[in-house]
Amino acid sequence: MDLKTAICQRRSIRGFTDRPVERETLRQVLTLAGRAVSAVNAQPWEFAVVTGTALDAIRREYMERLERNDPGGLPLLRYGEGIFRERRVAVGKQLFAAMGIAREDTEKRRWWSSRGYRFFDAPAVILLMMDETADDYTCRLDMGCVVQNLCLAAMEHGLGTCVAYQAVHYPDTLRRRLPCAEGKRFVCGVAIGYPDERFPANAVVTDRADVDSITSWYGFDT
Repeated sequence: MDLKTAICQRRSIRGFTDRPVERETLRQVLTLAGRAVSAVNAQPWEFAVVTGTALDAIRREYMERLERNDPGGLPLLRYGEGIFRERRVAVGKQLFAAMGIAREDTEKRRWWSSRGYRFFDAPAVILLMMDETADDYTCRLDMGCVVQNLCLAAMEHGLGTCVAYQAVHYPDTLRRRLPCAEGKRFVCGVAIGYPDERFPANAVVTDRADVDSITSWYGFDT
């Protein structure tokens, strides 16, 4: 798959088949991801790849904590207002329409909201971490770059991804179950696996702002 096609066709996958992803395939994805832009070549990213019974155990604990309304150890995301809220609402409407979830159906809406805490039932999740001493602006920028690389590299192997903040909502659970997380800060998780093409939400394609509406040009003749 060429780069332009991957960028244009990449979308968030929220439904996966139960086909496992081989370790070597994930290793190749992470190797490509690690070629991301990095200020002063700091490469602050580290990965914890979780699957099988280890992932099942984390998923169960997450759902138990969610059921008892455990607030978790991370602050709520702030997405902004105005156009940012409009875009957030628009994609929510797209997803609910695709899944046939009515506005007044609180039970299904709760089920849908919980899917991120189950890592969208993906066969594997990649947790992105960085050292607690490396939390400056450039390191956070680097983490965004490596996540984008990861999502595009996955497509080369026929894999789908969904970047999920909920995946690291309970960092104390992750630190208790993953020894490699000692002294690390969790950034996000990426659910990864083979897309279930029958899952309605996987067909949702979000729009993007026209480039001329968000770009100012200076120094050009026309």
